[in-house]
Amino acid sequence: MRNIINYSTIIFSFALAASFLSSTLAIDLKLKNYNESLIGFSLSFFALGVIVSSFLHNIIREKYSLFFTLICSILIQLLFFLLLFFQFSIFTIVIITFVMGFTNHINFLTIETYISSEFKNKSGFYISLFWSSAGFGAILGSLIIAFNGVNYLSYVIAILLIVFQFLPVFVSKSSILLTKVEKVEFSLSYNVINNIKFILICVFFLGISDAGWSSLFPSFLIEKGFADKDVGRINFISGMLVLLIFPLIGKLIDKISKVLILNIFCLISIAGLIIFFFTENYFSIIFFTFIFYLSVGSLFLINFNLINTNLKSHLIVFGVASYSICENIGSFIGPTIIGALISFNINYFLIIFGVIFFLIFTIFNFSTKLNGGPSGT
Repeated sequence: MRNIINYSTIIFSFALAASFLSSTLAIDLKLKNYNESLIGFSLSFFALGVIVSSFLHNIIREKYSLFFTLICSILIQLLFFLLLFFQFSIFTIVIITFVMGFTNHINFLTIETYISSEFKNKSGFYISLFWSSAGFGAILGSLIIAFNGVNYLSYVIAILLIVFQFLPVFVSKSSILLTKVEKVEFSLSYNVINNIKFILICVFFLGISDAGWSSLFPSFLIEKGFADKDVGRINFISGMLVLLIFPLIGKLIDKISKVLILNIFCLISIAGLIIFFFTENYFSIIFFTFIFYLSVGSLFLINFNLINTNLKSHLIVFGVASYSICENIGSFIGPTIIGALISFNINYFLIIFGVIFFLIFTIFNFSTKLNGGPSGT
């Protein structure tokens, strides 16, 4: 359990810096009158960085320890972020978001795989704790925006948050140095992917949904007349509610039918988005944003847990990498496509996500009827 806490503090600090920077850029670009397609395009390169790191993970991990790559990641993030003070442009943001995605995920993939392998019987609960720490970092970033808004000081704060990442890494050094994962040859990829293909399709659509929402929800709210601080408050309150409940979802996933839980969250989300479409009440928006975040996080966790139950221990690292690649292919194309669509009509925003949840619901239940569902459900 001590190791889980150590890993959780690390992902908290990295998620805090990355989420705060991404949200700040999303709001700032909208306030500077960039259109949604350019906002989505520039922020989507975080996902491309994740995809590249998934392919290079084994090569890098053979040569360098987790502790070494964590330290190098922070230094690289800091150096590239400073470019914003010399040139604020879409090109600069593309480079920075790519670097953030790559440097974050090359470390997270190792930690997620280690947790899944070492704590297989309770992986749902432990991964939910791990991700809850990331969620706490993300909503704390929203709280900063809620108080400060988006201005020059925001970018100074971002520098401080990047530097802050050093603290949990050095504090947890002894645990980090013991973290190792097995190397898996790429020749195993076809069998692994074939075994979890329907899960990966669902994860692809979840990636579109997650990245599309996080990149463009600020634009949607600003277009509806909310201020930058309102965006921070809405994300903070809804995210805090999710954080309080999410570990319980992990416990449920370990104990009861994953198909049942997935169907419930898909249907709740579709219903919530329909109601959201017809309301502009501040507190209603907070509630339905909470429903969306809880549903997306729970669906990610269900699919991640199914990979653990479908694969033998020595294949989990490849399963996790496949999961990450599919999620982030969706995350890469999602913001650009959704941004282009809502550039025509901002009201398409909620409709798009309702369609995505319906597709996930359909695909997952189709796989269940086709072959009895993924094992472990």
